[in-house]
Amino acid sequence: MCRAWIILSAVCLLVCGCQDVAQPSNIVTSPDGRIEVEVETVGDGVPCYSLTFGGEVVISESSLGIVTTEADFTSGLEVVALKHSSANSSWEPVWGERAVVKDCYNALSAVFKDSSNRELVVEFRLYDDGLGMRYKLQGEGSHYVTDEATTFRFVEDCEAHWVAGSYDDDEYAYMHTPMSGITLENMAQSSFGNRKLPYPSVNTPVTLITSRGTHVAIHEAALWDYPAMSLRYDGERNAFISDLASLQEVKAPVELPFVTPWRVVIVGDRAGALAESTIILNLNEPCRLADTSWIKPMKYVGVWWEMHLKLSTWDCDGAAPHCATTENVKRYIDFAAENGFGGVLVEGWNVGWGRDERFDYTMPYGDFDIAEIVAYGKERGVALIGHHETYANVENYEEQMEDAYRYYAEQGVPSVKTGYVGVIRDRLHNGYEMVNHYNWSVMEAAENHLMIDIHEPVHPSGICRTYPNLMSAEGMRGQEWQAWNSGNSIDHNPTLPFTRNLAGAMDFTPGIFDVRYHNTVNKAAKNEKYEVDPEHDYKFFVNSTLAHQLALYVVFYSPIQMVADLPDNYREHPKALEFIRNVPVDWAESYVPEAKVGDYCVTVRKDKHSENWYVGAITDDEPREVTLKFDYLNPNTIYEATIYRDGGDAGWNTRPQRYVVERCTVTKVDKLTLRMASGGGFAIELRPTE
Repeated sequence: MCRAWIILSAVCLLVCGCQDVAQPSNIVTSPDGRIEVEVETVGDGVPCYSLTFGGEVVISESSLGIVTTEADFTSGLEVVALKHSSANSSWEPVWGERAVVKDCYNALSAVFKDSSNRELVVEFRLYDDGLGMRYKLQGEGSHYVTDEATTFRFVEDCEAHWVAGSYDDDEYAYMHTPMSGITLENMAQSSFGNRKLPYPSVNTPVTLITSRGTHVAIHEAALWDYPAMSLRYDGERNAFISDLASLQEVKAPVELPFVTPWRVVIVGDRAGALAESTIILNLNEPCRLADTSWIKPMKYVGVWWEMHLKLSTWDCDGAAPHCATTENVKRYIDFAAENGFGGVLVEGWNVGWGRDERFDYTMPYGDFDIAEIVAYGKERGVALIGHHETYANVENYEEQMEDAYRYYAEQGVPSVKTGYVGVIRDRLHNGYEMVNHYNWSVMEAAENHLMIDIHEPVHPSGICRTYPNLMSAEGMRGQEWQAWNSGNSIDHNPTLPFTRNLAGAMDFTPGIFDVRYHNTVNKAAKNEKYEVDPEHDYKFFVNSTLAHQLALYVVFYSPIQMVADLPDNYREHPKALEFIRNVPVDWAESYVPEAKVGDYCVTVRKDKHSENWYVGAITDDEPREVTLKFDYLNPNTIYEATIYRDGGDAGWNTRPQRYVVERCTVTKVDKLTLRMASGGGFAIELRPTE
C-alpha cells in the first residue's frame, strides 16, 4: 500500500513533562511507554492511526476524518505539521472514586491540509490508561457536519461485550459474543425487537478482549454541541466506525472554530484496569463552578419502589392510593432520619400524571404540601429530592425549566431527578439537540444550586468534572426492570462495571431486600407477605441474593445511591441494613483487583472521610470462591472486618434472602477466602481498631 507521510522535527512543548519525546515525530507513546500510537496518511491521502499495547497491535491502520457541507476531510490530505507536548499534574474532584486524579499524558497535534488549503487538526492524547483523539475545525462561520469517519479496526475477532446500538434507547440487554457476532439477529435479541437501525451497531461504551488478554473499551468524552456516538460494525474489515445519532443528512450545525468530543480508547491488561481508568474525566474541562459547597453526595430513599410494585400510583385520580402524599412522604422522611440517609425522592407530586394534560412543574397535587414536607425534613436532616418527568414532551419542559428550577430553589429543594420516558417528538434522545438540552438542564440546575440526576439520558461523557452538580444518570437497564419485567439477566450486573459504568456515575437504584415478591394487584389489595418458596414460580423477582444487593453499593459507582426497597422490608433485616447505613458514596481510593467481564467482580474502595475500607463482590449464576488480599491496608494496623455474605444454602433462585454476618480481624499481610452463591456476593466493612 502506498504511504505518504512527512516526518517533521518534533516540537516539544513540555508543560510538566511526563517523559522526553524521543520517538519519530509521527509516533506518540503513553508516559509509561506501554501504549503507542502512530499517525500517517495512506493511499489517496487518507489520515490513519494505529495503536499498540505492550507490543501487541490492538488497533491496526484505521482511518480518521470528518465531513462538513464545506469540506471533506477524509482523503486527499497531507500532513503539514506535527507538534508534540506533554503534561503532568493532578486535580481534586468534588466527589468521585478517588480523592486525587492524576492527569499525565503525552500529546500529538497533527495538522492536515487538503488541496484547497483548508486545515484539519487531529489532537491525540495518550495516557497510561488509553487514548483520546478529537478533531479541530479551524476558521469561522457556520458549518454543518454530515459525517465522521473515525474507525477502530481490530487485528482479531475479539471477545465483545455490547448492547444494541440505538439513537433513542440504551436500556437493552448486554450480549457476550465475538465481534463477528454483532449481527442484526443478535441486535434484535439485545433490544427485544425494539431496535430500528438497519445495520449492526453498538452503543458505547463497548468492551473488547483480545486473545492475549488485553482489555479495550471505546467511548467518548466531553460531549457538547454534537450528537452522541454509537459504533457501526463492519464485518469485512472487523472494524467499528463512528455513527452519529441523527436521521438527517446534517448531523450537527457547528460554529467554527469547533472541537468535536474526544473519541476514547481505554486500554489495560485486565478487566479491573478499565474500571480504574480516569481518562474520561481527564479529557473534560476543569470545574467551572466557583462554589461547590452545596454539592453533597448522599444515600437516599424514595416513594418509588412501591409504585413499581403497584402498591400505589404516581397519579392522583382516585383509582388507587396516591403515593406522593404529605403523610406518606413524612413516613419515608422518618425512616431516612432514623438511618442517616440524606434525602427522600418523591415522584408523582405534581399535576399532570396519568392525564393527557401537560405536566406542571410548579403545581403540586392537593394532597402534597411541599412547604410542610421541606420543613419537616429540614428538622430531621433529610432533604426532599424533587422529580420532573417529561414523558418526552421536551418542548413543555423547556418552556418551564427555568421557573421549575427556581421554584425548587425557593422551596429549599436541593436536588432534582429528571426523566424522559417515551419517543421525543422531532428529536432523538442521543441527537445533538437533546445533547444540548441535557447539558442546558445541568447548567440551569447549577445556576439554582440544584444537584441533578438524569434518567433516559444521553450516555455520560465526563462533563460531571466541569459541572459536578451532575451527580448521576441512568442509561442502562436498572433495578426497576426487575419490578415489572422478567428482570435483568444474571450476568447483567457483573457486566455493568466494565461497560456502562465506565462512562460515568450510574443510578442503578440498588438495595432490594425483598428479592422475591408477587407483583400483582392481589398483593396491592391485601398487602400479603410471602415467604420465599424455592418451588414457587414467581412471576417477578430480583435476580440476585440479598448479599449481592449489599455488594452493589461498592461495586457500582454513584455519588448518590438509592436505598431502593420499602422501609418495612429493611426493618425485617436490621443487620443487613447496617451495612447500607455505613457504606459511603464518596471515595478516596478505588481498585478492582479481580474480575472477569460478565462473570464476577471484586471492588475495593477507601472512604474519603475516614480510614475505613469497603469490599464488594458479585457473581453471575456460577457460585465462586475468591481469595482476598489486603495489601492496600495500612501496615502495623489491625482492622475489624464485618462480613455480609451468602448463607450456605443461598442462591438467586433458592433462598436468596439467606445471609450471614460475621466478624474477624485482618491485617495487611492476611488473606481471606469467601464463597459467593449463584447470583450472590458479599460485602465487607474494614475498620481500624484502636
